Amino acid sequence: MLEAHNNNEVGSTGDERRADWCDTYGIRHIAIIPDGNRRWARQHSVPIAFGHSKGLLEVMPELVCQMSEAGVHTITVWGFSTENWTRQKFEVSHLMAIFADFLMHRLLEIAERYDARVYHIGRKDRLYPEVLAAIDHVERTTANNKTHVYNLALDYGGEDELARAGERMMEASRQGKLSEGGSLSSFLDTTGQPHPDPDIVIRSSGEHRMSGFMPLQAAYAELFFVDEMFPDFTFELLEDVAKQFRSRKRRFGS
Repeated sequence: MLEAHNNNEVGSTGDERRADWCDTYGIRHIAIIPDGNRRWARQHSVPIAFGHSKGLLEVMPELVCQMSEAGVHTITVWGFSTENWTRQKFEVSHLMAIFADFLMHRLLEIAERYDARVYHIGRKDRLYPEVLAAIDHVERTTANNKTHVYNLALDYGGEDELARAGERMMEASRQGKLSEGGSLSSFLDTTGQPHPDPDIVIRSSGEHRMSGFMPLQAAYAELFFVDEMFPDFTFELLEDVAKQFRSRKRRFGS
């Protein structure tokens, strides 16, 4: 496993990391399934809450900064699935507190630094009030930013997204606003973004499945599964994925 650099400041990376990955590798959108926080905590004999905190409040901010500096336009992170509500209540409550902290005290500052617009994707009706307030504040504050897009998927599931997109499509049809040739993809959570479809989907912790993540948007994404638990994830792993991506032949059904 590669070792992470010991940077004193989030986003303080070397100049070699600022090469434009769009030009060099053809990467515009990276989506991450940051899996393995709980298993990492168990392996290190620390509370599960510490694994979640390390992954989202320490590792993720650094990666978002580094990907932004590398020229990745859109970064999507799956933080909480529609199935995660079945976890124990104390763990869900802790996760909600982490999400509010991440949004207000990590992601907002990073988004302002890199001129990124933040979007929440997923359901809003079940999220805790403090998370909803943080989402609203961050989305409004970054609404005019244009250089990057950061998507945070909370209470997100692919089946649920398709169901909600279908409802929006039917409502548009009832109102006579459905254009000729309109498709379900025009009503997804990422509709209207400059690069709504990920080029790469990365899942950590050795799990080799998508779990319903972005089923339409990621239809032609290149998939990468890495063994490291997310708290051990490094930018070097991302660099390795980017190099592998460049060597793959993307046929898009042809």
